[in-house]
Amino acid sequence: MVMYTILKATVLAAAATAASIPARSTASFRLAANVTGLDLNPSVQGQELTYIPNDDCVAPLYFAAPGSGATFYTTDQNVGVVNFNGGSSPGAGMIVTPGGTATVPSSNVVELQCSASTIGVTVGATGLQYDGGAWMACPRDGAIVLSFKQAGQRTLASCADVQLLPIF
Repeated sequence: MVMYTILKATVLAAAATAASIPARSTASFRLAANVTGLDLNPSVQGQELTYIPNDDCVAPLYFAAPGSGATFYTTDQNVGVVNFNGGSSPGAGMIVTPGGTATVPSSNVVELQCSASTIGVTVGATGLQYDGGAWMACPRDGAIVLSFKQAGQRTLASCADVQLLPIF
């Protein structure tokens, strides 16, 4: 009876732990900019994506000094962080909002949002990928934020073309 109780408690503890771990997640990683075309001055080469946690559970992704990036994970369908605000806060996924015209992208900023994500954001051999588009690093309000452009759209003026490579 004692052994049965211990076994049952172990199984329940394992199930509770598994429920809080993202399904099919990979090892954690940071995302660093690799400039592929236009650049900023100073350069964003090697800078890493991060965010500032807050109580609203929504934050823009911006570039910070090498070594100070946020820790991300990926599943087969999305990329995010395990705990948005540390401790027991919910996970947050990348939200990519494409837009603009056929040749000009929107100025939307890629964000992290708790308990949500844009399906199809993945990390592959060439880095962070979404829907055949590309990434831009754009100055905004004293920071360099991450934006997205669809295939066929040009880079916005004053933005850098970047590839986002995982650092494991």
